[in-house]
Amino acid sequence: MIMKKSLYFLLILIFVVSCSDNETIDNQGPSFGYHVDRIKRVNEGSTDIGTFLAQDIDGDEINYSISNTDMSITSDGIVAFNIIPDYEIKDMHTAVITASNDGGSDEINLTVYINDSLCEFSTAATFDNCIFSE
Repeated sequence: MIMKKSLYFLLILIFVVSCSDNETIDNQGPSFGYHVDRIKRVNEGSTDIGTFLAQDIDGDEINYSISNTDMSITSDGIVAFNIIPDYEIKDMHTAVITASNDGGSDEINLTVYINDSLCEFSTAATFDNCIFSE
């Protein structure tokens, strides 16, 4: 009987050890989550576009980059124009935003449409009374 119990104990021990998860989990890269193109509308003359954040489940630092040289992105994921957007010159801007670290990278596509203004930017006047149309 003791031999039978020892055999059962040995079999259970082998089963438990073989089923345990001894694999190390690799560092994973950041993710923007659900992948759908991001579309924003910005008023003519405004440089603010928006914030685009990725998440890293390992808590690692995330580095951001953007493909369009007319735009920039901060380490906090804030995207802005480096130019003053003018509807009459270009009414749509596109870019690819990349979030990366040692674990990998992720990308999203960004399209920014410029809303036309009834005000023109040929003077240094303030535009408090401008009307924007979509």
